[in-house]
Amino acid sequence: MLTKVLNWLLPQWARNPLLEYEWFHPRLHDSRRGFIMQLSALALLLGSAALIYAAVTGVAEGGQGFTRQIWQSLYFPTLVLQSLASIAALLTGAAAFDVERRGTTWDNLRITEIGAGLALRARWMGILYRLRAPIAALLLVRLIFALGMLVDLTAFGGNYVKMLSADAATARVDWQISIVLIALSAIAGALLPLPMIASFAALGILLGLTIKEGLFAAIIQILVTALVVAFICAGSYALSQVLSEDLKLPDLAESLLLIGYSAYGDWGLLLMQLGSLGALWHSVSFGAFTGVGLAGLLLAQGTLADGMISLAERIPERRG
Repeated sequence: MLTKVLNWLLPQWARNPLLEYEWFHPRLHDSRRGFIMQLSALALLLGSAALIYAAVTGVAEGGQGFTRQIWQSLYFPTLVLQSLASIAALLTGAAAFDVERRGTTWDNLRITEIGAGLALRARWMGILYRLRAPIAALLLVRLIFALGMLVDLTAFGGNYVKMLSADAATARVDWQISIVLIALSAIAGALLPLPMIASFAALGILLGLTIKEGLFAAIIQILVTALVVAFICAGSYALSQVLSEDLKLPDLAESLLLIGYSAYGDWGLLLMQLGSLGALWHSVSFGAFTGVGLAGLLLAQGTLADGMISLAERIPERRG
């Protein structure tokens, strides 16, 4: 039954025996009980890290709202988890075809017209399937944040949205439109982990096929990981300077910094709390329209991931 549903939902390229083997073979993946155990362990780990962070930093003593306390406590543990998930997707993708190269499986696939392409996409989807526990944990955290935003919308007698609209920098919008912009920011922030992890998995597969020398591949993987960490740290510092008004950039540069950091730095976590979203609207020019930019980037990231897999399909494999 599940196979029939997937065949109806998935695109044409995904309806192949290789993908079915990758997803449903009992020896390749954990059982449903294993997934529940992994998800429970990650939820416990995130909760413990949030409690420790709140105790060390005194978040609970800040006199702020309960939803903001939850967001502040979970922010950095979630940021670490999604960064580790991206790195795991990259490394798993880079090593996806080592086993096939050492045997005869890859050669048998390459001699067929579409065998290699089907194998690439099956392994790509298989990586996401293997990482389903951390992905589910990330989406669960974002669901909690989204529910917190709904609670905060009722603050100040339901006039919170009007206050945000009136306080927006440069671009002032009607409060009815502000509700749509808030919803768009929340949706984009909630969905960003999916194309990001898929992009890292696709990049890993592309690197694994183009660079066969193990040392060079390892160096490039380390460089990509270092670039991700550096961008997160640099983006956090730059945006904090803008929010504190210690750094003044041109309007367009501020808007691009916010969109770029939200898409590739903290993956929209800043947009998943109404108070922080209001601070962005107040401090960053055209910050109210960040959700619109992120929605476009969301589609671009999905297209980029699919494009990298399509490029990998066209790479001539002259060596096993």
